[in-house]
Amino acid sequence: MAQVGPPPRKRRVPRREIEARRQRMLRWGVGIAAVVTVAILAFGFLYDNVIKPNQTLARVGPAAISRQDYWKSRAYDLFEQAQQYQDFAQFVGPEQQNQYLAMAQQSLSQVPQIWGSTDVDATSLQKMIDNQVYLQGLGDLGVSMTPEEVHTFALNRFAPPDTPLIPAAPTPTLIPERSAMATGTAQALFGTPVASPVAATPGAAPPIAGSEQGTPLATPAAGGATPVATPDPAEARATAEAGFDRFATTLFPAAHLSQQDYERLIAAPALARKKVSDALTAQIGQSAPQVRAAHILAPTQEAAEAARQRILAGDDFATVAREVSTDSATAGNGGELGWFTHEEMAPAFADAAFSLAPGEISEPVQTQYGWHLIEVEEKDPDRPMTEAQINRVKQATVDQWLQDETAKLAISSSLPPTPTPFAQTFQPPVDAPPPPTPTPSPPATPGAAPANGAIPGTPSG
Repeated sequence: MAQVGPPPRKRRVPRREIEARRQRMLRWGVGIAAVVTVAILAFGFLYDNVIKPNQTLARVGPAAISRQDYWKSRAYDLFEQAQQYQDFAQFVGPEQQNQYLAMAQQSLSQVPQIWGSTDVDATSLQKMIDNQVYLQGLGDLGVSMTPEEVHTFALNRFAPPDTPLIPAAPTPTLIPERSAMATGTAQALFGTPVASPVAATPGAAPPIAGSEQGTPLATPAAGGATPVATPDPAEARATAEAGFDRFATTLFPAAHLSQQDYERLIAAPALARKKVSDALTAQIGQSAPQVRAAHILAPTQEAAEAARQRILAGDDFATVAREVSTDSATAGNGGELGWFTHEEMAPAFADAAFSLAPGEISEPVQTQYGWHLIEVEEKDPDRPMTEAQINRVKQATVDQWLQDETAKLAISSSLPPTPTPFAQTFQPPVDAPPPPTPTPSPPATPGAAPANGAIPGTPSG
């Protein structure tokens, strides 16, 4: 049987050893905390300076739009916005001038807040997405651009107006019909007929305007006046480079831009847009097939069909338009739209209008504006276009190309989907007849009862 004795005594730990152990634990704790703190600071620095700036906000085909590129482009947009407000301020009265200048200052005050922000302006990001569509679509049109072209395009903004670095495209010669239209417009604007030129002797110099019988207005000084010299191309380029340098000194530091950034993010997309527009609109002539028509706009298909049945039963189209059309811009003149090209109208509206013969009325046609009834009055297979029509056709051609190219590319964005907008207001053609001015009501006869039956001197409502 084993002998049972007292339990063994525990070894007494010296105080010095306990203190050393505490010191080791404290050093380990401080070391771990230091490592964690450094890791947090390092991650924060890495996130703010590497990860966040390089996050992808949108992807257009193979191209990624990073957050830092967005910051730079957004800062430039705010500078341009401020410049536009300052320009507007020069053409308005003192009160509006102060408002525009305040808006310009507000735009500039936002620039320092852009870098490092996680906010995204939908308009600026969409502009960058469209820029990539233009850049990537150049090849489809057989168009290209070189770095030197981009650099010259950037400088051209600061070149002397009379000596641009990039010559303007020549203005096409007006066809006779459009020349007559231009003359008629000038006569209407200035109120007096344009003077017919006096038959001149072949080879003779024309008389100086404002002089009697061609007599010079002033006798030139001896030796003749020295004409103002037009800058040569080298001088014009030097002027442009100096202007660009001043611009860069003001903008680049605040926007975190370099010249390479500016040409890549601003100048190259702007030049691509111009080249695409020039290529697409080069074949647009001065005349096009056109239709003259009137329409009735209704909120529902049932309302449009009810209006159509009234017209088929014998009611005048213009009368029904004045009574029921919800298009306030044309209802007053019986729905009259004037002449328009296919490109000026919504596709479904244009397809229906151009498929009708003069005198026919369409079935209800749906567009984003509502339901239309269309009455075609005339058709012309090759009618001269006004300047406003040509500009609108050009813009519509470019817009359709952009829409088609966008559909072909794989595009993703960090922005949430855009909500479905409310019904838009119908836009008549640019040359639609204006609605008639309402005839003012005659002044009431003293002592007569008001037309609405209200008691004189009492509120109507």
